[in-house]
Amino acid sequence: MTAAQEEEISKIEAELNEAQHDLRETLTEASAKAESLEGLLRPDRLVERHPIEAICVAGALGVVIGSRLNRSAVGRAIIVSLLGFAISKRVSNNRSADDGRAKTSK
Repeated sequence: MTAAQEEEISKIEAELNEAQHDLRETLTEASAKAESLEGLLRPDRLVERHPIEAICVAGALGVVIGSRLNRSAVGRAIIVSLLGFAISKRVSNNRSADDGRAKTSK
């Protein structure tokens, strides 16, 4: 092999290493973004962050289901269960926030 060929090979290897490094960085960034979006789109987190909206959606679903199923308790059950879930999450979040404040003030 000549010196020119070895130099060409080393340039290609350097470019390949740089491309691999860039790919790893891109994958790391994409993974971090995917994890953050996953956290935002989890149904329980959506209800925690937007309890009023969740109740409105549950109410709308209850009306739609209730209007299609005459004299059925399914719509009411959905509304009550989602409302209870939202309230329990809000109460548990308030308790954990109060506990955190109590521990830091000691």
